[in-house]
Amino acid sequence: MNVRLAGIPLRVKPSFLVVVCLLGMPIVRYPTAEPLELIGRLAIWIGVVLVSVVIHELGHALLARRFGAEVTMELWALGGLTTWQPVSRPLTPVRRAAVAAAGSALGLVVGGAVYPLWKVAGPPVGLASLALGWIVWVNLGWGLINWLPIRLLDGGHIFRGVIDALWPKRAERIANLFFLFSSAAAAIVAFRLRFPIAGLFAAFMVIMEVRHLIGAAPRTRRPPPPPPERFLLDPPSPPDPASPKGGPPR
Repeated sequence: MNVRLAGIPLRVKPSFLVVVCLLGMPIVRYPTAEPLELIGRLAIWIGVVLVSVVIHELGHALLARRFGAEVTMELWALGGLTTWQPVSRPLTPVRRAAVAAAGSALGLVVGGAVYPLWKVAGPPVGLASLALGWIVWVNLGWGLINWLPIRLLDGGHIFRGVIDALWPKRAERIANLFFLFSSAAAAIVAFRLRFPIAGLFAAFMVIMEVRHLIGAAPRTRRPPPPPPERFLLDPPSPPDPASPKGGPPR
């Protein structure tokens, strides 16, 4: 599905809806709910996640466009993806960090605005209060998680923009080491808190960071062999025509 929001192209792939449904199955499940109620809960979950992720990506896209870049948005299996291409000159590291932070920032505004309504609605006994609670969790909870300093998350892009601005010559080495330890720490915490999906994602990031670190390591080359001695490169002296045997003069 291809649409335009605020003049920005948006493409929604079927894989996004499939993953959202799989993530929502443990959440919408309710022991005493009728089948129609379960379908309604799943539909609300899909709508909340779809709108929240679009709002998140709009935060990135609108600010990047404000900085003069051409932007596109896409929703796929791993969530949302906003890409931008500078028209005149590349974005500075500080602006790149700001664009990375803008998505979750807009989601926090939305979640914070809905939070009082959710508290007034009381326990999630109806679909309306349930939807409000999911809006708060997706925008506040996922927004804060997305600021974790892991390479593929917004927090990773924020961290990289900051160190690019502060230490441009050492930024690559700092980022490689930092993202390796941050991904490992996230995997340990996720498994200890019994979040296996998040733990597997973080463990996959650890593997990718190790491969990235190995690929970025400078490779030592065997030094070239020393050049031959100078006399081996000198052409032989031409014979002296005055010599009877053509040898060197005496």
